[in-house]
Amino acid sequence: MLKVALAYAAAAFMLLLPMGVTGTYVVHVAIMTMIFAILAMGLDLVLGYCGQYSFAQGAFFGLGAYASALLALHFGLPFVVTLPLAVVIAAAAGVLLGIPALRLSGHFLAITTIAFQIVVYLIMAQWYGLTHGMEGLSGIPAVGSVQILGTTLARFDTPNGMYYLTLALFGLSVLIAVRLARSRIGLEWLAIHDDELLARALGVDSMRRKVLAFAVSAAMAGAAGAILAHYLHSIHPAEFSVWTSATILAMTVIGGRGTVLGPILGAVLLTLLPEVLRSADEFRLIIYGALMIIFVTFFPVGLVGLLRKRGA
Repeated sequence: MLKVALAYAAAAFMLLLPMGVTGTYVVHVAIMTMIFAILAMGLDLVLGYCGQYSFAQGAFFGLGAYASALLALHFGLPFVVTLPLAVVIAAAAGVLLGIPALRLSGHFLAITTIAFQIVVYLIMAQWYGLTHGMEGLSGIPAVGSVQILGTTLARFDTPNGMYYLTLALFGLSVLIAVRLARSRIGLEWLAIHDDELLARALGVDSMRRKVLAFAVSAAMAGAAGAILAHYLHSIHPAEFSVWTSATILAMTVIGGRGTVLGPILGAVLLTLLPEVLRSADEFRLIIYGALMIIFVTFFPVGLVGLLRKRGA
């Protein structure tokens, strides 16, 4: 009962947040927090539930952002079209990366995902004719507004409009993660995580389930990338580097793997932390690394596990 009350309270807070603040700074931080929460939740499906090591979430993030931006800039497609296309493109890349997971595991799979991340980053950074290289893409159009019979129902070309659009995507991502985690697919992922050989002996199709985990994770990252591109109106390869993947991994581990709430808490902590410690921004990765070591060594269950112990 308490969990339900807290969930409703959190939902009400998020719905009312833009109305209770002045300026755009808080809204901007909230948008970025939700984007990274979507990324971390997606990664957790692969890492926390399925037990597959992936350092490529930043690559899928970038693929979604560049796909949506290029489709809008070169073909004039609206966001309602570029978003699902970005999701499909990222998901296809997830399937492509998931195929090696059928034969690799542990550190070998992790190295493969790092290589994939680096290849995607190099394409974004060096294919000047398509991506403009390190200059990035600019002039990406805003999402726009929803109109019916000449009447504007919703505007998404303002910070508050983008906040509610991102909130809707965040809510959908939470719903998808919860439904998958509680479904037979989620149980099969956990079985693969605990003992893949035993899971296969019990009839679990581990090959399909691992590829599915990568595809769903990549699709969520692609959606987050599309939102980012049309929110910031410009993107650069540096935003989708291996360090981005490391940050998303840190959010998942620190928040708590194998939970839906954990990656969200990790995203909140590691998105707000640089804002609080803005003067120490150059030490951000060192701080993240130290937190990773502390949580993996002393609190492997993450923030969610600590909260559960407190409530026990």
